[in-house]
Amino acid sequence: MVEAHLIELRERLSALQALAAVDQLILAGAGLETVVEALLDRMQPTLRGDVTCIALPSAAVPGAWDLRIDMRQDDAILRRTLSEERGMDPTEPRAGPVPVVLRSLGARTLRVRPVMLESRRVAMLGIGFFDGAPIDASLDEPMDNLGRRLSLAVARHEREERLYRQAHYDPLTGLPNRLLFRERFGGELRRVRDGAPGGALLYLDLDDFKAVNDSLGHEAGDQMLTVIGQRLRACVKESDTVARIGGDEFTVVLRELPDAATARTVARRIVDTLSAPIWLAGEGRQVGVSVGIAAFPADGLDCDGLMRRADAAMYRAKQKGRGRIASATGG
Repeated sequence: MVEAHLIELRERLSALQALAAVDQLILAGAGLETVVEALLDRMQPTLRGDVTCIALPSAAVPGAWDLRIDMRQDDAILRRTLSEERGMDPTEPRAGPVPVVLRSLGARTLRVRPVMLESRRVAMLGIGFFDGAPIDASLDEPMDNLGRRLSLAVARHEREERLYRQAHYDPLTGLPNRLLFRERFGGELRRVRDGAPGGALLYLDLDDFKAVNDSLGHEAGDQMLTVIGQRLRACVKESDTVARIGGDEFTVVLRELPDAATARTVARRIVDTLSAPIWLAGEGRQVGVSVGIAAFPADGLDCDGLMRRADAAMYRAKQKGRGRIASATGG
């Protein structure tokens, strides 16, 4: 009897120490991935399962799950990461890929805990046993404790993501704002200084946009800016940066161009694409765009200097008329 109580005390102490270590990470502001790894490290010894799993909604594929799985094999713990393209149904807390995956790995009895944040299911914990014996109800409390910490880590992560987006993205178009543009552009210039292929900065200003605001109102103008942002993204590579830096001004950073002529080809594609009518308030309205181009490293490797050159080239293009392109080198 005494020995059994000592074993129970040791297990409780071990569980408390495991939770305390996770709490320290959360209090220190550790990222979500760090907390998830720490929880995984502690799920096996705390829950004593043959296979344990944490499932989080995939950041890359909407509706899919990313699964982190620990499994006992030959007295060792093997970790696997899987992606399951299965929909999330918040009305069914036990729905999802965790039971399917645990059963496929040999688990005959399962316990799954949905991790809730307010009324949303943001993660799942799963534990499985190979022997098929009934699961001890005493595991509910440690699963709840682990789940609460995962919920807290997800809440912190979502808050940080929200604050980052508010600080770095334009709320109207969803494009990077001036701050994020400068961060990305500065990083690209550092890569070029270190020997990466050069690129080009395009500075864009819409033609006749004020007429849209004056005739149809600011709501229609906002709709036009949103469509223009979408069209700009469709004109460039995924690795390029399109930013709204204020009003009706946009910038595009073209990365790793094969030659100087390519920047002008992309600029012409943008001019042609943006000239297509946009339907606002039941009528098609057109705006043009004037584009200035500064190449790097040919026109420099300083962010502010390249901005000034591209801006000056854009004004030269605008002076020539609607839908024109000019380069910092005078072309």
